[in-house]
Amino acid sequence: MRLGQRLGIEANAFVPSDGLIVVVECQNKCFCLLVDDLLGKQEVVIKSLGETFKGVSGLSGCAVLGDGRVGLILDMDGIYRGGK
Repeated sequence: MRLGQRLGIEANAFVPSDGLIVVVECQNKCFCLLVDDLLGKQEVVIKSLGETFKGVSGLSGCAVLGDGRVGLILDMDGIYRGGK
């Protein structure tokens, strides 16, 4: 599945050869996500998004990154189900 389509954002990768495939396991199911790029790896402390974003499918939390930006934590089960 194409992550950009699931999140409703414009993607640069439309075919697998233009991006990267990330294999994800969630709820004993495996699926692949087509993503534009991987920017890096960090160890972070996950924080709740609170009541404001409670109903947003595909997001489970956030983290304040080392440079002060906020990184969103994806909810793989919500992405797999497509907001259903």
